[in-house]
Amino acid sequence: MNQTTAILLGLLYTDGCLSPKGKSSWRFAFSNKSERLVAIFRERMMQHFGLPASRVRLGMTEDGLYIARVDSKEAGNSITREFGTFRTLRYRNGTFPKARLPIPELLRHGVAKYFLQAAFSCDGGVNLYAARRDKKGGETRWLIRGVYIACVHPVLREQYILLLQALGIRARNVVGDGKVKIETEKDIRVFHQKVGFIDGVHITHTSKFWPKIEKQELLNRLIKSYENPSLVYRLPQFDQVR
Repeated sequence: MNQTTAILLGLLYTDGCLSPKGKSSWRFAFSNKSERLVAIFRERMMQHFGLPASRVRLGMTEDGLYIARVDSKEAGNSITREFGTFRTLRYRNGTFPKARLPIPELLRHGVAKYFLQAAFSCDGGVNLYAARRDKKGGETRWLIRGVYIACVHPVLREQYILLLQALGIRARNVVGDGKVKIETEKDIRVFHQKVGFIDGVHITHTSKFWPKIEKQELLNRLIKSYENPSLVYRLPQFDQVR
């Protein structure tokens, strides 16, 4: 496994899909609000499988996401033989598919960073916001900081934790939120140094405090806030926070 494959797998396990097409072929699809991530998926599919650009169809979904699609019997057979299913959502009967992260392969080839960076860029994010409390003698302010990845599959959440641990990053499985969270200063700093986010991938416009900022830039601001927290909690978007 190389860097290209690791990135491709990180995209497929999050916002990607591989489904049967007809009786003997497969359809790859990757959709996201980030045009940058869709372009990376397109590039990695072409590199990994040796496909010409014409085989990757680009478009938009009805709900406004960028999407790339590839139909290929050979590519689908190849990747499912090696890595199994990429479905992470539960079935209608309430059970989950038998998905697994390729932890041994990622660690053996030293490419876990690229897998995690792609996965966190799709389904992950950064928490950085101010909290305050009025009390006798004045007001207390502090910052809420964290990095997370959302994943509904219970086994995959545990495997994300194992993969992060292999890089020296402790994380917590928050079952109620369906997330893996990195919460301590030490672990967030290690994530920043060893993983991070893909440049050019923005937080969506639905973010209350940080709309449209790049995820990596927000992570950089989080790291700087340990030295000077007032740089964050004095920002105008936190004026009314209680």
